[in-house]
Formats: sequence, structure tokens, C-alpha cells
Amino acid sequence: MSEGTEAEFDNGGAEAIKGFNFQKANVILLAINNYKKKNFKIYVEAEDDIVVSYEGYNAYIQVKKQKHTFKSITKKDKKVKKGSDGKSVVIYSSSILEKNLNSGTEKDRFKLIVKDFGATDKKQLKIKKPGSLCSELFELSKEAKALIIKALPADLVNKVENFYFYISPIHEDLNEAERYLIGCLNKINIAVDNSRGRSIIAELSLTIDQKAQEIIHEESHKESKFMDTKYFSEVLITCKAMNRFDEVLDSLGYNLLLKSVIKKERLKIQLNQSSLKEEMKELLEQFIEECEDLEGLSNKNVIDHMVKSFTFTEVNKNLLIAIAIESLCELGDENYDY
Repeated sequence: MSEGTEAEFDNGGAEAIKGFNFQKANVILLAINNYKKKNFKIYVEAEDDIVVSYEGYNAYIQVKKQKHTFKSITKKDKKVKKGSDGKSVVIYSSSILEKNLNSGTEKDRFKLIVKDFGATDKKQLKIKKPGSLCSELFELSKEAKALIIKALPADLVNKVENFYFYISPIHEDLNEAERYLIGCLNKINIAVDNSRGRSIIAELSLTIDQKAQEIIHEESHKESKFMDTKYFSEVLITCKAMNRFDEVLDSLGYNLLLKSVIKKERLKIQLNQSSLKEEMKELLEQFIEECEDLEGLSNKNVIDHMVKSFTFTEVNKNLLIAIAIESLCELGDENYDY
């Protein structure tokens, strides 16, 4: 958030994001496509549905799974309530556009992610490729700006220059959304099948739910609601390591029964054998430095050497094989690409 601005936090959606697949899917989409940006952070249910920041950039984003028009985004909500005297009182609340523009400063960006936009009004939008966060944005024409400015308070008018629409490619159906996001993961070289892709999406969705539930009472509480480059890198690099594990295991020539046992043994590594893995990784690095013919080594040569070097332990051979494979797979991934 820009310095010097007074935060006005609306936590009304802090519980609503649970099960709100369109919104969660778009959070994940933005993260997948942008997490490597320097100092990248994405906040869930802070000043807006989504707040994204990275070096020199802030964006406040509303997510609406409906089809919208200029009229619908500038229309104030109207509710009728009974006053203390028993008479009906009409209460107006901010429009979708006002809520979006209420945060940040004139230097920030404001976006409305929608399922679609009315055909007539869409003609008054101009495509911008690429956007800072999205591959394709729609910006307002002069005529469109003049139209919506009439419905805005004077103090928000200047922010319209930095307001954009994004028509999301995400389908509101969860299964369709998952398939699309799995395709996006593969595009950034996080090779996943449907099962593993769903596991990543489930992990990210759970974290989004947790962040959304954090209630902000003051500015400092906002920092409990972000996910950053480090978090996304750890999740995605873990997935890469899992893929490599399967590839290396398949190259060793073991039968299906033995491969099944080794995969089960792998689950014990983080719980009980993390220190042994660190020792094995150190030995592996030493082995690489001393080996004069790396090109002539097969994966099995390396794994057999590692396992033989640790037979003095009481660890069973299949677990040693699993630790050796994982050590090989993680080689060089300790330094994340931040």
C-alpha cells in the first residue's frame, strides 16, 4: 500500500471467499503469472478483494463473477430500513467502482475482474496488451471515462485514468477453473498432471482461505494477509522436485512393487530423516566435485553410490533409496529464483 494513505479496511468478504471459486481461481491465476516479480506480494481481502504489490507498483482489484456494464458498476446499492421512529429510511452505499477507487492513491492501479462485459459497453473499451499483471486488459475510451465520471464523487475522478477491466478466462465452475489453471502451471514449466495440479491448487486455495479469515483492525494486521514470492516458489519448487523424483525413480529399472514401496518410504523423509537427507546432499555435492566422468554416470550409478555410503545406518534400504533420489532431485533448488 502506498505510504501516507489512510487505510479503510472492508472485511465484509473475509468469510465470503470460502467456496467462492471464481475469486480464488483468479487470485491463483494472478499469482502463477506474476510471482517471480521482485518483492511480489498478493493480499486477500485487505482494502479490496485482492491487493497486489511489487517493486514500484500497487494494484487494488475487485472480483465479480457476474457480467457487468457501466451502469451496473456505477449504480449505488440501495437498502430500505426502518428508522427509530418506525418510518422507512433509504440507505445508499458505494457502487462497485467507488469501492474499488476508494483505496490507494492516484499513482496506483485499479482493476475490476469480471466474467464478461456488456456487448454495447465493450465497444467503448480499448484492448491494452500486455497489462502489468494480466496478458490483456481493457482500458476506458474518452467517451467511457466521461460517462462514468458523472457517477463518481469529485475526489475519485482522477483515479479513473488508472482504472482497467480484466475479463477473466477463468470459468466459474471449479472443475473447468482447475483445468485452466493446470494448463497455466504447465506454461510456466511447472509440469503437472491433473492429480498433482489439483494438489497444488488445493494447497494455494487453503492458504487463500486462511488469509481471508484474518480480520484487520489496524494497518499492521494487513501483513498477516499476504502471500509472496517465497511462498509461491516453495510450493511450486516442491512440485518440481516431486516430478523429478518420479522421473528418476522410473529411470532406475525397478519393478512396480519396489517403486510403490519407495514412494511410500519417501513420505517418512520430512518427518524423521531430514538430517540424514542433508548429510546425503553434502556427500552428493562432494561426489560431484570429485567425479571425473559425470557424463558417463547413470542415475542408478549415483543412487547406488549414495545408498552404499549410508549402509552403516539403521535405515532400511528402500528409505535410503528414497532419500538419495530426493537429494538428487533437490540439487541446485535451494536457492529459489526470487
